[in-house]
Amino acid sequence: MKRLFVIFSCMLAVMPAVHAKKNGLKTGNDLADSAIRAEIAATPEKSGGYYYAYPYSTDSMAIVPDGFKPVYLSHYGRHGSRWVTSSSLHRKVVNVLENEKRNKNLTKAGESILAMVRKSGENTEGHLGELTRLGEMQHAGIARRMIARFPELFAGEEEIIARSSTQQRCIISMLSFTEALKEKNPKLNIVKYASPGDMKFIAYHTKAAKAIYDDPQEWKKEYEPKRDSLYKSFKTAKKIFKNPNKVKKLPSFMKNLQDVAKAVQNVDNLDIDLFQYFDKEDLYNLWKGEDYENYVRHGNSIDGNCEGPKSAANLLNDIIKNADLSLAGKGPKVNLRFGHDIFLMRLLARMDVAGTNDTVKGIDEASRVWQSYRITPMAANIQLTYYRNAGNETIVAIRLNERPVKVDGLVEFSPGFYRWDDLKSKWMK
Repeated sequence: MKRLFVIFSCMLAVMPAVHAKKNGLKTGNDLADSAIRAEIAATPEKSGGYYYAYPYSTDSMAIVPDGFKPVYLSHYGRHGSRWVTSSSLHRKVVNVLENEKRNKNLTKAGESILAMVRKSGENTEGHLGELTRLGEMQHAGIARRMIARFPELFAGEEEIIARSSTQQRCIISMLSFTEALKEKNPKLNIVKYASPGDMKFIAYHTKAAKAIYDDPQEWKKEYEPKRDSLYKSFKTAKKIFKNPNKVKKLPSFMKNLQDVAKAVQNVDNLDIDLFQYFDKEDLYNLWKGEDYENYVRHGNSIDGNCEGPKSAANLLNDIIKNADLSLAGKGPKVNLRFGHDIFLMRLLARMDVAGTNDTVKGIDEASRVWQSYRITPMAANIQLTYYRNAGNETIVAIRLNERPVKVDGLVEFSPGFYRWDDLKSKWMK
């Protein structure tokens, strides 16, 4: 009986969409898909998902309630823009293009693309995975805006703790950030760590989260046959090749080419625009396929059994523990952490931050509720600022990428602020 009720409920949910389709009207899903398509068409760099360069230069915050003053700030930031991490990416693309050129299957546009990919590959040589100058500038900018907004927390000889992943790009991000703070207040006592011991919370995987990458998974059986059709990008391929059907493993090549295109935005000294050759619908499909894989691995995905966010338990516990220590007068007023996108993705979902925590199944639904270019662009960050009043009430403002966000399932103390006891109780569960 219960099963029949569930089936009937699902039918009722689908009926309005079916009725709308029959009458030629757009459903909510259609509108959501169209909006994302339009967004990527307007800013092709967003098709890079987590490769999208940090887009903000100013911050915003909800109005602080009367009588409350900042007493503590907790931060986790992804490293800034970087070079690609694959040593074979450019070579793979160049090899295909050169082979098609020899076979007289390359258009003039294809020859221009070949020259651009070669230039990008030469620029990347010797820098795999390293932070770029743009990445340094992103973190310096975030730091300057932070100290300008919360000067009380960075006054005098205040001690600040900064911890980084052991990856070089994260360490350099931390140094860029802390140097910018010192420029504003040279007296600050900033203690920096890049300890392997800290990786158990800064960059931690459960065994189940690791398994989603390599082990046979049910979701892959349905997704992988669709992937080639998403990545084929035939409209774009026709601009590059006289006959795209002659290109072996075309979907794989087109995805590699887009990987080169999306990476260029993170290097500030390259005058290259590969996106100009991509069809807008092809970019949408390339983004959709890759973002779905990330959602399954790191978001509250039904297909991934919501395993990714479980890896953030240690990080969330560290945030809670250090906040309580500071609020009790036993810790610094500022804790900074520097890590990676996937651990921030998982943390946000674990915290139930709206727009990062939806639980859905399948690639179409995933693309409507979860866009990594909004959540974790290069240099993405979450800032929790704690405020107290004379009555010892503690409230918290949460900002993602320097913009206020909400936590689902909690009543706000005032717009943009939550009681710390409410947040802690929810997260401890």
